[in-house]
Amino acid sequence: MKNPHFFKEFVTFVSTFSELKHAMMSKIKPSDLTTLQYLILEQLAVSEPLTPSEIADCQHMSLPNVSRELKKLHEKQFIDRQEDKDDKRKHVIMLSKKGRACMDKAFQQIESMLMDSLSSSDQNQMDDIVQALRLLNQTIFKK
Repeated sequence: MKNPHFFKEFVTFVSTFSELKHAMMSKIKPSDLTTLQYLILEQLAVSEPLTPSEIADCQHMSLPNVSRELKKLHEKQFIDRQEDKDDKRKHVIMLSKKGRACMDKAFQQIESMLMDSLSSSDQNQMDDIVQALRLLNQTIFKK
Protein backbone atom coordinates (compact mmCIF):
# COMPACT_ATOMS: atom_id res chain seq x y z
CA MET A 1 0.00 0.00 0.00
CA LYS A 2 1.27 3.42 -0.93
CA ASN A 3 -0.52 5.29 1.87
CA PRO A 4 -1.46 2.78 4.60
CA HIS A 5 -2.19 5.47 7.21
CA PHE A 6 -4.59 7.29 4.86
CA PHE A 7 -6.30 4.06 3.85
CA LYS A 8 -6.69 2.88 7.46
CA GLU A 9 -8.19 6.22 8.51
CA PHE A 10 -10.55 6.19 5.54
CA VAL A 11 -11.76 2.65 6.27
CA THR A 12 -12.27 3.56 9.92
CA PHE A 13 -14.22 6.68 8.93
CA VAL A 14 -16.47 4.79 6.50
CA SER A 15 -17.12 2.00 8.99
CA THR A 16 -17.92 4.41 11.82
CA PHE A 17 -20.16 6.46 9.53
CA SER A 18 -22.03 3.34 8.48
CA GLU A 19 -22.59 2.30 12.10
CA LEU A 20 -23.77 5.81 13.03
CA LYS A 21 -26.14 5.99 10.06
CA HIS A 22 -27.63 2.60 10.93
CA ALA A 23 -28.14 3.60 14.57
CA MET A 24 -29.77 6.89 13.60
CA MET A 25 -31.97 5.34 10.94
CA SER A 26 -33.30 2.75 13.39
CA LYS A 27 -34.47 5.63 15.62
CA ILE A 28 -35.97 7.88 12.94
CA LYS A 29 -37.37 5.55 10.27
CA PRO A 30 -41.17 5.67 10.31
CA SER A 31 -42.65 2.30 11.25
CA ASP A 32 -44.76 2.15 8.08
CA LEU A 33 -41.63 2.13 5.89
CA THR A 34 -39.13 -0.64 5.29
CA THR A 35 -35.46 0.19 5.54
CA LEU A 36 -35.16 0.11 1.75
CA GLN A 37 -38.16 2.40 1.30
CA TYR A 38 -36.65 4.86 3.75
CA LEU A 39 -33.30 4.77 1.94
CA ILE A 40 -35.04 5.48 -1.37
CA LEU A 41 -36.84 8.47 0.17
CA GLU A 42 -33.56 9.69 1.64
CA GLN A 43 -31.88 9.41 -1.76
CA LEU A 44 -34.72 11.35 -3.37
CA ALA A 45 -34.59 14.03 -0.67
CA VAL A 46 -30.95 14.68 -1.53
CA SER A 47 -30.99 14.21 -5.32
CA GLU A 48 -34.48 14.40 -6.80
CA PRO A 49 -35.75 13.94 -9.43
CA LEU A 50 -34.33 10.51 -10.18
CA THR A 51 -35.15 7.76 -12.62
CA PRO A 52 -35.85 4.25 -11.34
CA SER A 53 -32.55 3.16 -12.96
CA GLU A 54 -30.60 5.79 -11.02
CA ILE A 55 -32.24 4.65 -7.79
CA ALA A 56 -31.47 1.01 -8.60
CA ASP A 57 -27.81 1.83 -9.29
CA CYS A 58 -27.39 3.74 -6.05
CA GLN A 59 -29.21 1.14 -3.95
CA HIS A 60 -27.34 -1.76 -5.62
CA MET A 61 -30.63 -3.41 -6.56
CA SER A 62 -32.24 -4.78 -9.66
CA LEU A 63 -34.64 -2.53 -11.53
CA PRO A 64 -37.62 -4.89 -10.96
CA ASN A 65 -37.03 -4.81 -7.19
CA VAL A 66 -36.77 -1.03 -7.16
CA SER A 67 -39.89 -0.75 -9.32
CA ARG A 68 -41.79 -2.87 -6.79
CA GLU A 69 -40.65 -0.64 -3.91
CA LEU A 70 -41.49 2.51 -5.87
CA LYS A 71 -44.98 1.15 -6.49
CA LYS A 72 -45.43 0.61 -2.74
CA LEU A 73 -44.13 4.12 -1.97
CA HIS A 74 -46.51 5.54 -4.56
CA GLU A 75 -49.44 3.63 -3.04
CA LYS A 76 -48.46 5.02 0.39
CA GLN A 77 -48.36 8.50 -1.24
CA PHE A 78 -44.70 9.17 -0.40
CA ILE A 79 -43.62 9.72 -4.02
CA ASP A 80 -44.93 11.11 -7.28
CA ARG A 81 -44.09 9.92 -10.78
CA GLN A 82 -43.82 12.17 -13.79
CA GLU A 83 -43.10 11.49 -17.44
CA ASP A 84 -39.62 12.50 -18.53
CA LYS A 85 -39.81 15.67 -20.62
CA ASP A 86 -37.39 14.32 -23.22
CA ASP A 87 -38.49 10.68 -23.39
CA LYS A 88 -42.14 9.82 -22.74
CA ARG A 89 -41.22 6.16 -22.12
CA LYS A 90 -39.26 7.14 -19.01
CA HIS A 91 -40.52 8.41 -15.69
CA VAL A 92 -38.82 10.47 -13.03
CA ILE A 93 -39.52 10.03 -9.35
CA MET A 94 -39.93 12.84 -6.84
CA LEU A 95 -41.05 13.14 -3.26
CA SER A 96 -44.71 13.97 -2.75
CA LYS A 97 -45.79 16.46 -0.09
CA LYS A 98 -46.15 13.56 2.34
CA GLY A 99 -42.70 12.24 1.38
CA ARG A 100 -41.12 15.68 1.74
CA ALA A 101 -42.72 16.14 5.17
CA CYS A 102 -41.49 12.70 6.24
CA MET A 103 -37.92 13.45 5.17
CA ASP A 104 -37.95 16.96 6.62
CA LYS A 105 -38.94 15.45 9.97
CA ALA A 106 -36.27 12.73 9.66
CA PHE A 107 -33.56 15.25 8.79
CA GLN A 108 -34.57 17.47 11.73
CA GLN A 109 -34.25 14.47 14.03
CA ILE A 110 -30.86 13.59 12.57
CA GLU A 111 -29.65 17.15 13.00
CA SER A 112 -30.83 17.17 16.60
CA MET A 113 -29.12 13.85 17.32
CA LEU A 114 -25.88 15.08 15.73
CA MET A 115 -25.91 18.33 17.68
CA ASP A 116 -26.67 16.50 20.93
CA SER A 117 -23.68 14.21 20.31
CA LEU A 118 -21.25 17.14 19.99
CA SER A 119 -19.50 18.59 23.00
CA SER A 120 -19.26 22.35 23.39
CA SER A 121 -15.67 22.26 22.13
CA ASP A 122 -16.84 20.24 19.10
CA GLN A 123 -19.52 22.87 18.47
CA ASN A 124 -16.84 25.58 18.63
CA GLN A 125 -15.09 23.73 15.79
CA MET A 126 -18.24 23.60 13.64
CA ASP A 127 -16.72 25.70 10.85
CA ASP A 128 -13.70 23.39 10.72
CA ILE A 129 -15.95 20.32 10.65
CA VAL A 130 -18.01 21.79 7.81
CA GLN A 131 -14.81 22.58 5.90
CA ALA A 132 -13.55 19.01 6.43
CA LEU A 133 -16.86 17.57 5.19
CA ARG A 134 -16.72 19.78 2.09
CA LEU A 135 -13.16 18.65 1.43
CA LEU A 136 -14.21 14.99 1.69
CA ASN A 137 -17.11 15.60 -0.67
CA GLN A 138 -14.94 17.39 -3.22
CA THR A 139 -11.95 15.06 -3.14
CA ILE A 140 -13.00 11.57 -2.11
CA PHE A 141 -16.70 11.53 -3.04
CA LYS A 142 -16.40 13.91 -6.04
CA LYS A 143 -19.60 15.78 -5.18
